[in-house]
Amino acid sequence: MQKENRLRRLVLVSAVVAAGLATTPMAAHADGYDTPRSATATGAGSTYAAGYAAAEQRARAAVLAVGHDCDSGTYQTQSTYVSPGGGTWVFQSTHHAMCVD
Repeated sequence: MQKENRLRRLVLVSAVVAAGLATTPMAAHADGYDTPRSATATGAGSTYAAGYAAAEQRARAAVLAVGHDCDSGTYQTQSTYVSPGGGTWVFQSTHHAMCVD
């Protein structure tokens, strides 16, 4: 009996989560954010944080250059080079966002 109740709860929770995930993108599309955009850029800095931020800012700027208005989107950022002694940090970042066309 308890296994059956657990199974029912699991199915119910899974259905609720799936419904929530399925409706989330629809809300963004209703606001006019219906065009996916992405751009990849490289940024460098004298510290880890500065290089990381520079790469993300350049990727975001590239997306906004072709999209009129975009949501906050997501970033995928990775280190591509660190100079010996850590004086220069280079990152490559890809920004994905939904924009108004």
